[in-house]
Amino acid sequence: MSIQEQEILLKRQEELLLLQKKVELVRAFGLPFYRPHTKQEAFHRAGRFKRRMYRAGNRSGKSQCGVAEDCAHFLGERPWYAKDDPARYEGIRQGRTKGLIVTTDWDKADEVFTGKGRSGDVGKIWRNLPNDDYKTKKNHSGVIDYIESKDGSVIRIDTIKSFSMNPMGSESSDYDWVHWDEPPPQAMHKAVNRGLMDRGGCEWFTLTPLSEPWINDLFFPNVNMVKSQDILAQERNGRPISWVVSGSTYDNPYLSREEIEEFEFLLSDDEKACRIHGLPLSMSGMVYKSFDYDKHVLQDPAIGWDDFNTPPKNWPIYVSIDPHPQTPHAVIFIAVSPHDQKFIFDELFVHCTIETLSEYIKEKTIDRGYTLANPVKCDPMAWIPDPITGSCIADEFFRCGIMVEKASKSKAHGIMNMEAQFRKDNNIYVAPNLTRWLYEVSHYNYDKENKPADKDDHLMEAMYRLFINDMPFFDVFEEALTSLGHEPITDSFEEDYADALQ
Repeated sequence: MSIQEQEILLKRQEELLLLQKKVELVRAFGLPFYRPHTKQEAFHRAGRFKRRMYRAGNRSGKSQCGVAEDCAHFLGERPWYAKDDPARYEGIRQGRTKGLIVTTDWDKADEVFTGKGRSGDVGKIWRNLPNDDYKTKKNHSGVIDYIESKDGSVIRIDTIKSFSMNPMGSESSDYDWVHWDEPPPQAMHKAVNRGLMDRGGCEWFTLTPLSEPWINDLFFPNVNMVKSQDILAQERNGRPISWVVSGSTYDNPYLSREEIEEFEFLLSDDEKACRIHGLPLSMSGMVYKSFDYDKHVLQDPAIGWDDFNTPPKNWPIYVSIDPHPQTPHAVIFIAVSPHDQKFIFDELFVHCTIETLSEYIKEKTIDRGYTLANPVKCDPMAWIPDPITGSCIADEFFRCGIMVEKASKSKAHGIMNMEAQFRKDNNIYVAPNLTRWLYEVSHYNYDKENKPADKDDHLMEAMYRLFINDMPFFDVFEEALTSLGHEPITDSFEEDYADALQ
């Protein structure tokens, strides 16, 4: 063997010894060797926020990111950062802490978090924590659900399945931090947050949003932001409240692109949006996919408008009512421009008598000097007679001065027509302060039977019942002049109409 070959052999032996030493160190305490990728790094450095979410596709590193944060709060520091790096301690309470990890069921808890060979692998918690003597407890399923360090810090495990069987089980504890590794039901989140409030604690979500769309409502003020792939941070009164980043399976540098593409090939377009790119599955099933916040929601009042809710007086106003005996009545108001553009400019979503609702409608239209294009469209259920009195809701509207007409019940046709309307350019505009309408359009989804879900759809139904018919523009003052038998004199129909009235 030549001297050069001997030197190469010695170098390889040294590298092997160093690698073996590193493996031993990692096994003894893996967390200092954690190297987060870009999205994970952003998540950890946002530790000052009370509520964080890493919303991403499958195999994007969510669970590892979440477990690293769990162990950091358990230990009191993020040891993969240098001691002079502020992120090492950002948002981590010092001293004894009590934390909760929530996952799907006990099999998943054992497999991912606290297993010690029972499921054939070692859980991520043990791979990240230093080798030490921890006090542990097992539950009725034989799974470790309690870990306590020598200094008294505690990690508890709970499952969504356990909550579904005993909802009160989540009401009795308080925590410094909570990690939601799977989308929980809203009732469970509220129950656990009572305990967070006691300690002024924080929480983080690391999940693929296959279910529980309420979680996105918690983080995103409007439907436009839900689609964003950017980091979104929000503060309230100077306090860092919520932070979210959306990630993709392609963000994980430890997965080959070929393997990801092979998995992607098996998915439908809707599944790709969720399982690869981390968008909520509920958005993939949206009824009005052509609705685009940037395209349809006004950023500034239209030309000639006093504000978002005050169209020009010479534009006709169309109204549709979806009345309900038990739940709030829904009313939508649309103004039509001379260019046949439709402006959804106002709404009502109130629980009241028909008489009061009629007054509200008049206040938004007739009392403000607008011409209400009659008749007003109304759900056909308003004509169902009361079995005792024989009267109906439509009779009450007529008595209160609102002339109503049966609207179409052809939901399928109405939805297809609305999708076509949203696809057109410069066709539909929406006032940005219509909170109920914006909520409904972003939650109106197809159910498991591929039918529009009969929930949160009252303004949506009122809307399609107007658009399914023609809503022509006519100059209100010109038509009024004609009805009075007057000919236009000036270039302003409004001035001519005022003169005619005098």
